[in-house]
Amino acid sequence: MADACQIGTVTSTQNEMGEIVAGAPSYAAETVCGLQMTGGLQRNEFRTGDGTVVFADAKLRLPHDATVAVTNVVKITKRFGTAITPVVYEVMGAPSVGPSGIVCYLRQVST
Repeated sequence: MADACQIGTVTSTQNEMGEIVAGAPSYAAETVCGLQMTGGLQRNEFRTGDGTVVFADAKLRLPHDATVAVTNVVKITKRFGTAITPVVYEVMGAPSVGPSGIVCYLRQVST
């Protein structure tokens, strides 16, 4: 795996009006990963709770000892061993465990 990322946990708080407000994510230490950008016919689609169809922008492979859930965000910090301007993705759907590691689909949130 030639890329690097940080897995972030977003904490939510409640404001004065009782609304849930997402806070800034707190990121764990950098870990190796494999990012595969998807597009065109290779895009995977997911349905949200209200039935809206959204498409995944990338597929991420992580080592077996990594911990990732649908509530996490992932910040890609290196591509092919070179530092880049970090790009943040949200995890879409439940990650799956395979022989090469943990695999999850991502949707870009910010650059």
